[in-house]
Amino acid sequence: MSRAVLSVRAQALAYRIWGHASPLGWDVTAGQIAEALGVDPRRVGRVVAAMGWGTRLRASVSVRGSEAMMNHVDDFLEGV
Repeated sequence: MSRAVLSVRAQALAYRIWGHASPLGWDVTAGQIAEALGVDPRRVGRVVAAMGWGTRLRASVSVRGSEAMMNHVDDFLEGV
């Protein structure tokens, strides 16, 4: 599989992404990485996609209200 050719700037961001996510076992979302690194989440998404790391990251909650629903499900499963 061939990957997109990244600019030096994108390669540097890829290294920073790897450096943040790797010690966490890639159990982070692109949004969390972007926040931690202080960069635009779209840049993180583009670099992650170009590097083929999309399947390593935890999926972001993207549906409005889904976070509240997950909290409700968690509470139910915990017997609260």
